Amino acid sequence: MINNKTAFRHELISAWCGPAFLITFVVFWGIIGQNLPNPSPALSATELAARYAENLSAIRLGFIVSLITVVLYLPWTALLSAQMERIEGGFPVMAKLQLLGGGLTVMVVSFSAMFWVAAAFRPEQSPEITRMLSDLGWLCIDLQYACTTLQMIAAALVGLADKRSVPLFPRWVCYVTIWCGLSFLPASFTGVLKTGPFAWDGLLSYYIPYACWLGWFLIASTCMIKEVNRRKLVAETAENSSLVTSHA
Repeated sequence: MINNKTAFRHELISAWCGPAFLITFVVFWGIIGQNLPNPSPALSATELAARYAENLSAIRLGFIVSLITVVLYLPWTALLSAQMERIEGGFPVMAKLQLLGGGLTVMVVSFSAMFWVAAAFRPEQSPEITRMLSDLGWLCIDLQYACTTLQMIAAALVGLADKRSVPLFPRWVCYVTIWCGLSFLPASFTGVLKTGPFAWDGLLSYYIPYACWLGWFLIASTCMIKEVNRRKLVAETAENSSLVTSHA
């Protein structure tokens, strides 16, 4: 069994994987991968293929690195699950649901990026194939949002049930988490619409829900880091008190 010092080190590393994921996701998936702004579903096959050709190196770099760094979401999710289990006690159903939701979120983001890497793999291919692969990537990440929504709602419900003097999440964070999780609902229309605020490049289906998700992720990471440091301080204080008592 590992000692407390090592355990807390592992927890802190896992907690800081949150900000690391956030930064790398925005930089590589968003900026370098040319998803800020993202391509309109209304683009013709020729226009989309030209966009890939003009930004080929950036798109390849952005999404290949994204496929590597997306795994930072996993240790963060595992830590959140462990913190939720302490609150739930003997039957941590919500903690397990959150863990599953986080793991599936990684798979959804990974598969979408993989489709875009495939679209950029053969720039000489038919523009229709490039558009099909690009479409698959966007439909994959937008229509499977429910995994992430369930992850967020599970975390919020446990947070609302946390009756400790210093809870993992303040109540306002729990309500914001639920709202942010539900903000993905308009993305359901991305499987039908190609223009307007509900298309996958629209305000309601892309910019607002993704901003909400990443905003929640930053807030939750801050709370989780504070929780680890708080428990670490309590453990160190108890250990020091024990040493003083033993020497007395």
